[in-house]
Amino acid sequence: MTSARALFTIALVALAPLPATAGPLTDKAAEVEALLSAGDDKGAIAAARDLFGAAWDASTGLAIGETVLLAAPASGYGIYNPRATESYKLGEPVLIYAEPMGFGYGSPGQGLYSIGFFVDLKVMTEMGEILADLQNLTELDLVSRYPNREFQANLTYNLEGIAPGRYILQTTLRDKNSTKIGTFENTVEFVE
Repeated sequence: MTSARALFTIALVALAPLPATAGPLTDKAAEVEALLSAGDDKGAIAAARDLFGAAWDASTGLAIGETVLLAAPASGYGIYNPRATESYKLGEPVLIYAEPMGFGYGSPGQGLYSIGFFVDLKVMTEMGEILADLQNLTELDLVSRYPNREFQANLTYNLEGIAPGRYILQTTLRDKNSTKIGTFENTVEFVE
């Protein structure tokens, strides 16, 4: 009986109309709906891009959409082959793909946009003991004529001298064009 009551309450909340002063994102979403209803597909898509951009800019940190251990370096955004296992032979490089979102843009001139990150890596045991804390291990950069929302972080870690065992690789991306930071973890195992 309690779960039925909870579902009824959730349904009522979901059906409740938003307040008239819900904010600019709600207003922009209503504009998208109105344009679609009017048959203005091009206008609706442009307004949806604006809505996406407003949510992007309002984010307080970097969100990491996808993070995958790779069989080979990604050739583009979403163009990758996941590794079948998290097990690596000692000395084998670890390839990681990640999709940061919510980053800022620099202006290198000539109407161009820059995207960039400083990359930090912590290597930890499964119990959380930090074995290495490497700041500014590498940098990722892209210059484009368009403020791209799609950016793939192709990372290669060579952990020479690590003992066999399971480890957590904690990657932190620090946005060069804002104060936003995002962190993600991948578990790997090294075997002889």
